[in-house]
Amino acid sequence: MSRPNLKLTVSFEFELEAPDALLAEDPDKLRRAMQETLGAMVLQGMPTVTTKQLAKAGVAVVSHRHQIDVLNTIVTQAPREALIAAAPHLTDDELSQLARRTGGKIPLQEAERFRFLRRHALALVGEFRMVPCVVSARLSSGKDAQLSGRLNLTNGSVLVGEQDRQSRLQARQEALRVIVARAGVTLPATCAGHTLSGPVIEVAIGELAAQRDPLIGVWQKG
Repeated sequence: MSRPNLKLTVSFEFELEAPDALLAEDPDKLRRAMQETLGAMVLQGMPTVTTKQLAKAGVAVVSHRHQIDVLNTIVTQAPREALIAAAPHLTDDELSQLARRTGGKIPLQEAERFRFLRRHALALVGEFRMVPCVVSARLSSGKDAQLSGRLNLTNGSVLVGEQDRQSRLQARQEALRVIVARAGVTLPATCAGHTLSGPVIEVAIGELAAQRDPLIGVWQKG
């Protein structure tokens, strides 16, 4: 075989209007579909014609290869409410990043979509984002109490202040509330028991999502 001493690249870019069935494919499947559709007529036809034309100038084609790239310019993104439901701890800019990262890959089933977005959101920002709060609760003695703490917007946990960590709360109480005064927000919470760090108090992600705007606003102000 002759030794090549020139490298020729000829590129075309086609803007296409494709049916919805093709647009629904993931990038790899879409690329394979385009390659199968073009077939030998295009993928072998171009090298054949090029070889004949170059031969007129005494140029021989030693080898050739092709590459197919397909970009879906209308990528389906999760609606903003779905992004917030899975990631109430993200800022507006970070929600936009999450939308771009997951565009075109969103599961249709709601629970699966939540897990998918939640996983990618935590990969994007997994740090604890804390805001000051007060826990309004009933103690195991039957008395009402106000415990100082910090609410973690990333996972809904509450870190009780050191002075209140010995407090024992009634189990399965409906009176438990987490109050973020600076946001004007009161959230229902649960107590899953007690550890050396104090009561294990949690706010559901869905409750955080419902009050996301004022809560993230407090965190951003510091």
